[in-house]
Amino acid sequence: MGGSMVFRLPREIFFGTNQGNDIGKLLVNIGERAIIVIGRKSAKESGALDIVIQSLDRSRVVYTIFDQVEPEPSLDTVDQGLKLASDFHCDMIISLGGGSVLDCGKVIAGLVGNGKTIRPFFEGAPITKAGVPWIALPTTAGTGSEMTSNSVLTDIDTGIKKSVRSPLFIARLVIIDPIFTLSMSPYLTAVSGIDALIQAIEAYTSPHSTLITDVLVLEAIELLWKYLPMAVQDGENLLNREQVAKGSMLSAMAFANSSSGPVHGFSHLIGPKFSISHGETCAVLMPQVIRFNREVLCKKYVQILDKLGLKDTGKNNPGEDLAVAFENFLDQIHLRKRFKDFHVPLEKLLSVLNIKNIGKNITENPRPFQPSDMIELLKSSW
Repeated sequence: MGGSMVFRLPREIFFGTNQGNDIGKLLVNIGERAIIVIGRKSAKESGALDIVIQSLDRSRVVYTIFDQVEPEPSLDTVDQGLKLASDFHCDMIISLGGGSVLDCGKVIAGLVGNGKTIRPFFEGAPITKAGVPWIALPTTAGTGSEMTSNSVLTDIDTGIKKSVRSPLFIARLVIIDPIFTLSMSPYLTAVSGIDALIQAIEAYTSPHSTLITDVLVLEAIELLWKYLPMAVQDGENLLNREQVAKGSMLSAMAFANSSSGPVHGFSHLIGPKFSISHGETCAVLMPQVIRFNREVLCKKYVQILDKLGLKDTGKNNPGEDLAVAFENFLDQIHLRKRFKDFHVPLEKLLSVLNIKNIGKNITENPRPFQPSDMIELLKSSW
């Protein structure tokens, strides 16, 4: 950790039950014409969209709805959204949904006025001017996309999936209302919550961690460890939902300002190829990455175990203790622990290790990965 650090967050973050009801009042100072970006059904079915629309109507904010976002947002979908933004003359974009909807709305807002297509920016062209304000209203507790400056998109033609990022993408306003997470199924609660927990652990052990991110992360880990199993068990209990949303928020604040690690790096190679959700892919990988790093991150693992009240088991091996505790945690939230449980053949799993795909968050690991280490890691995850 060097002497300098940068910490960026959305300009305003409103957290709390029923905050979503007031979105109209909050937007009046930002603009008059909004596009509401949602997925294909869940915001409509859960009633979240109705709450937002009623609030906008009360405050006389004019809106139109863009409901084309698929689970892995494509470049074409972003371009459709850009066209709508231009035709509708919108002056703000609201994302109401999970990670994909947040990522898609974020990039549309950021690119308004920068051209008609995302393609040059996906290829790496710099984004030079601010678009329109982006307002994020997450309906899951986990991806953290509301706090970050990047958007993960897929080029359907080439199959390439990568991030487009810019400090100009950071949200103008984030509203985290636990009410919007009540309709999540136990499975979705588990996979998005585990993503938040893993992002917190990776932000803590990242070479880019800072004093601020460390404080946020330890609090996030404690909240998620305690309340995520309770929210999976009893999702109608608002206290459980509030605490998981809070843990997820703190994790995202930290993760947005440090970096993800090899768990996320390997997950991006494996998840899409075998259609395993991002959270589940990360969950299988995490214990094996902890074991791989146990010598170099011993001190940080001790701090996590202390925070969770999990004193060492006398094996004198904090890495192994944390890996085992994490596997037991996966049992509590009913997630699988091995890739073979997803019926993925081992040789196919190993075939994802293609050198040109190995991203920065794998190469920046505190203990360098040799190609043979990567093979061993995937074998132990299988």
